[in-house]
Amino acid sequence: MKKILIVDDDDLFLEGLDKVLQTASTEVKTVETGNAALQEIEASQYHLCFLDLFLPDLNGVEVLKRIKETSPQTKVIAMTAGVVTSHMQEIIEKDAYMFITKPLDLLQIRMLTRRILEESA
Repeated sequence: MKKILIVDDDDLFLEGLDKVLQTASTEVKTVETGNAALQEIEASQYHLCFLDLFLPDLNGVEVLKRIKETSPQTKVIAMTAGVVTSHMQEIIEKDAYMFITKPLDLLQIRMLTRRILEESA
């Protein structure tokens, strides 16, 4: 069973992405804050994490760095609809598997996820 963590403060986004990524061979967990994401990463091994960079409690870039320190094998896809500064870009390029902008094309996300999870098999 492959585990996917989705971190975003938008309930509709979480619900939609959860439905798209839920399959017989995946377990999807959604959380709305950076602190909840870090607790999940410490408690369980995730293969893939979709991480919004603008969260209500913590800076998403800091969450990204801490995920990579705690769980280097987790592939993190950083995402945002906001503006990315040059400092953020440096950290994303160093620590994220990929960066995508919102809104997302759900079919592309499904295919991308399948490919990433197959690579980590």
